[in-house]
Amino acid sequence: MDSWESSKIKEIEEKLNTDIKTGLDEQEAAKRLLENGKNELPTGKVTPWWVTFLHAFVEPLQLILMFAAVISIVAPVISRPGQPLGMHDFIDFIVIMMIVVVDAILETVQTVKARKSVDALKSLSKPKAVVLRNHNQKEIDAADLVVGDIVILEAGKYVPAELRIVQSADFMIDESILTGESVPVEKTHKAIAETKILAEKTNIAFMSTFTTAGRAVGIVIRTGLDTEIGKISQAIEKNEESQTPLEKKISKFGYVISCVAAVIGVLVFLLLSLVGGFEAWASYLMVAITLAIGIIPESLAAVISITLSFSTKRMAKNNVIVKKLASVETLGSVNVICTDKTGTLTQNKMTVKKVIENNKIVDAAEFVNTQLTKQKELLLKALVLPNDSITEGSERIGDPTELALVDYAELMGVDELIYRKKFERIDEIPFDSERKLMSTLNSVDSKKIAFTKGAIDQLLSICDHIMIEDKVIKLTESHKNEIMKASINLSDDALRVLAFAYKEVKNNKLEENGLTFVGAVAMIDPVRKEAVQAIEEAHAAGIEVCMITGDHAITALAIARDLGLAYEANQVISSDKLDTMSDEELNDVIDNIRVFARVNPEHKVKIVSTLQNKGYIVSMTGDGVNDAPSLSKADIGVAMGITGTDVAKQASDVILTDDNFATIMIGVNEGRNVYQKIKRAITLLMGFNLANVLSILIISLIFKISPLEATNILYINLIVESCLAIAIGMGPLDNTLMKLKPQVGKNGLLKGLILPIIKIGVLSALCSVGSFFIGMIATDVAAWNEIFKTTEKYSSINTENINSWLDQIYAIMNSKLSGIERIDLLDEYIAFGRTSMFITIVMSPLFFAHLIKLSNWKSSIKVKLLISKPLVYASLIAFVLSLGVILIPGLNDNVLGLVGYGKSATAHWTNNNIWVIFTAFSIAIVPFLLIILIDGIIFYSYHLSIANWQKNQKMLAEMINQDTKEQNKKRKR
Repeated sequence: MDSWESSKIKEIEEKLNTDIKTGLDEQEAAKRLLENGKNELPTGKVTPWWVTFLHAFVEPLQLILMFAAVISIVAPVISRPGQPLGMHDFIDFIVIMMIVVVDAILETVQTVKARKSVDALKSLSKPKAVVLRNHNQKEIDAADLVVGDIVILEAGKYVPAELRIVQSADFMIDESILTGESVPVEKTHKAIAETKILAEKTNIAFMSTFTTAGRAVGIVIRTGLDTEIGKISQAIEKNEESQTPLEKKISKFGYVISCVAAVIGVLVFLLLSLVGGFEAWASYLMVAITLAIGIIPESLAAVISITLSFSTKRMAKNNVIVKKLASVETLGSVNVICTDKTGTLTQNKMTVKKVIENNKIVDAAEFVNTQLTKQKELLLKALVLPNDSITEGSERIGDPTELALVDYAELMGVDELIYRKKFERIDEIPFDSERKLMSTLNSVDSKKIAFTKGAIDQLLSICDHIMIEDKVIKLTESHKNEIMKASINLSDDALRVLAFAYKEVKNNKLEENGLTFVGAVAMIDPVRKEAVQAIEEAHAAGIEVCMITGDHAITALAIARDLGLAYEANQVISSDKLDTMSDEELNDVIDNIRVFARVNPEHKVKIVSTLQNKGYIVSMTGDGVNDAPSLSKADIGVAMGITGTDVAKQASDVILTDDNFATIMIGVNEGRNVYQKIKRAITLLMGFNLANVLSILIISLIFKISPLEATNILYINLIVESCLAIAIGMGPLDNTLMKLKPQVGKNGLLKGLILPIIKIGVLSALCSVGSFFIGMIATDVAAWNEIFKTTEKYSSINTENINSWLDQIYAIMNSKLSGIERIDLLDEYIAFGRTSMFITIVMSPLFFAHLIKLSNWKSSIKVKLLISKPLVYASLIAFVLSLGVILIPGLNDNVLGLVGYGKSATAHWTNNNIWVIFTAFSIAIVPFLLIILIDGIIFYSYHLSIANWQKNQKMLAEMINQDTKEQNKKRKR
C-alpha cells in the first residue's frame, strides 16, 4: 500500500496488523525488527587520509612528472656508460619528486580539513521515540522502531520514522529541511487525496522533521532507507563523484603534454643522429631527453595547488569554505545557478510589509511612525496578546508568523513579555485549521477585552463593527468588499494577510462573535537586498539564475519579480507539470524557465541533470535534506553554513558560512580568477619552454651540440619558471573577468593560449639564438688556434685561414675527432655563447611575465594596470639568484658550464669580454618590448581603428541592452 495518505485508519491497522489503542506486542516487534532491519540510515564512508594522499600520485600530470624524474636518472647512465652517478645526477629527480610530494600534501590537508568526521545522515536520526506496546507507553531507541509501531509525538521532538497520523490536536511540523517551505505545516489525521507532492501530504509525518506545536499519534509506515530521508541517502550514494572541469582539463592537458614531449624527444634524437652521425648517439639521446623534459612544466602541479590553496584561504575570509581545491575553478566555470529560495534569496524570517488600516493599504514602515491613536493601540495589543511566540535577545521561540507580529510590535516600542504581564490572559481559544482563528481574553485597564486574529475572510464573517479613524461604526458589505479587495491585492503579491479584531466582554465568557474589525497586516519572507544585487551581477557575468522552491507558483513568481529573476507566468513551472513532462519535453523548455515551484527532491535532481545534459555547468545551492541529492549531482554543490543541515553540507562542495547568495558571486569571481591565473601560468611556462626547445633545437642542428646543458635547463625550469609561475597564482584579482561569459567546461586549458605561447616562444627563441651568436664573438680565436696546434689530440683540426669563431667551429665539426671527443670539445668551445644565451633566457621572463594578463581587454578601451606585488618580488628574487649563479666562482663554471674566473685558459672573464653580460641582459629586454608593441597594435586596431558599421553595431547592442534593463525594471515595479 503506497497511498497511505488516502487510506482510512482502519484500513491501515488491518494492513499493518496493529492496533492504535494497544500497539504491537514485544514479540511481534522483535520479529519485525529481525525481518526488516533497524530503523537507521547507513553511515557515510570516510576515505582515510592516506588513501587521499596516495591518490594524488596517480593523477596524469603527476605520473608524467614522476616519469620525467626517473628519466632524469636514466639519461646520464645511458649517455655515460660505465661511469658512476654523482650527486648532481640526482638533483633533477629530487626536485621534481619534492614538487610531486608537496602537491599531494596540499591536496590531502585541504581535503581532510574540510571533511566531516561523523556521518550527517546518521546524526539526523534522533535516538529516542515514545511508543505504545502492550497497552503501555515506553521510550525506546528510534533504531528499534518497526512498521506498525504506534508513536506518540509532542512539540519540540524530531519525528523518529515515517508516520501516518491517526490522531492530532493542533499539530504542526517544520518540514523545511525536506520540502523547502519556510512555514510550519499543520498535520491532520484525516484521509486526503493521493498526491506525489510531499508538501501536500498533510497526514504524513516525515522522518527527521521537527514538531513545533500540538500533539499527535502516528503509525509507523516506513523505516530506515524506505523513508523519504532514506531515499535521499540512497540518491546521494548513487551519485558518483565526478571530476571537476579543472581536473578534466588538467588530465587532458597532461596527456597532450606527454605526447608532445615524446614526439619532440624522438624527433630531436633522430635529427641529431642523422646530422651528426650515430656514433655519438648516447650524447644525442641525452639532448633529446633533456629537451623532452624541458617541454614538461614540472612546476605546473605545484602552481595549481598553491594557487587554489591561496584562493581557498582568501575565500574562507569571505565566508566561502571550499571542501575540495579544484572546486574553486568550477565556481568560475558555472553558467547556471540553481538556488533554493528560503534563507538563500530570502531572509528566512517572516516580516510585516503592509498594514490595512481604515480600509486602505499602508506601508508597514510608514505605519510605524504614525501617531499613536486608540485604533493603533488596539492593533498593537492584538499583535502580541493572542500570540504565544517569544523573542528575547537572540533567542526566538514560536511560529514564524507569530514571531513576525512580535517583531513588528517591537518596532513600535512594544515588548510582548511586558504587555502579557500587564494585560493578563484570562482565557483562550487555540488556533485550529478549521476555524483559522485564535482568540484570547485579557484584562485591560479593569476591562475584559477579547482579541482575535486569523484569516481575513474568517474574521470578517464574525465581525459586525469596524473601527475607522478611531470611531466604531457598523460593518457594511461595502466595507467588507474594500477590505477583501485590499487583501486580494496583497495576496497577489504573495503576501500572507492576517486580520485582527476585538470586543469588550461583560461576563468573562470568550466567544468568537460580535467583534470589531481593527485592521490587518500582510507579511512575507522578504528577499535579501544583497541577493538582488548579486543576481544582477550574475546576469552581467553571463550566468543564469533559477529559483527552486517548495512554495506555490504564485508566491514563487512574486519573489522572483522582486529578485529580478522572472516576470511572466510562463517562466514558472510547478512540480505537477514536471511530473507529466518527458525528459525531451523538459529539455525543450528548460532554457526559458527561471522558477521551479512546489518541487520534491527528485525534481531537483531531474532539473540539474537536464541542465547538465544541455552542456551547462550547474551550481546548486541549498540547506535542507531535500537539497542533498541535487547538491551531490550538481557540478558544484553549495550548502548554507548557518541554516544548512549536516546532510546538505556533507553532499556539497562549497559551504557559505553566512547563508548569503551574494557570497556565491565572490566565489565565482575567485573561481574565474583562479582559472585565469592558471592559464597565465601555463602561458608563461609553455611559452618559456617552447623558447628553450626552439633555441636549443636550432643551434643543435647547426652545430651538432646542445648550447645548454641539463643543469642549465634544470635551473631555468625549476627556479626561474617556478618562482614566477607561483607568484602569478598569488597575484591580485582581476574584476574585469566578471564581464566575460563563463568558461565552458569542454574547452581545454590551451584554448586561447596557443597564439600567446607561440608569440612568447618564437620571440624569446629568436632573441636567445641571437644572444648565443653575439656571445660567441667573445671567443678567443687565437688562443684556440694555439691549442689546436700544440695539442696532438687536435692535430686533425685545420687552423689555416681561420679568422673567426664560426670558421673555427666548422673546423672542429669537420675534423677526424671521434663523435664523443668532438662533442666534448664543442661543449667547452661554446662557453661564451652558452653563457650569453643562458643570461638572456633566464632574464627575459622576469620582464615579459608581467605582460601575461589575458584580461578582458575587449570589454573596455580603458586599461587598468594591475601591479602584482608577489610577481614583482618573485622577479627580484629570481634576478638575484640568477645573478648569483652567473657570477659566483665554481657555481658558474663547474656546475653550470658557464664562463668563470681564470680556471679555463680560453673561457674566463676579462675586461675585453665582460661586455657579453651586459649585452645578453639588454637582449633579454627585447621580447618584453616586442610583446608590448604587438599587443599595442592589436589593442589599437580593435578599439580605435574599428569601422563605422562596427561602431554602429556596438552602439545598437548597448542601446538594446539598456532598453531590456529598463523594461525589466518596469515589470518589477
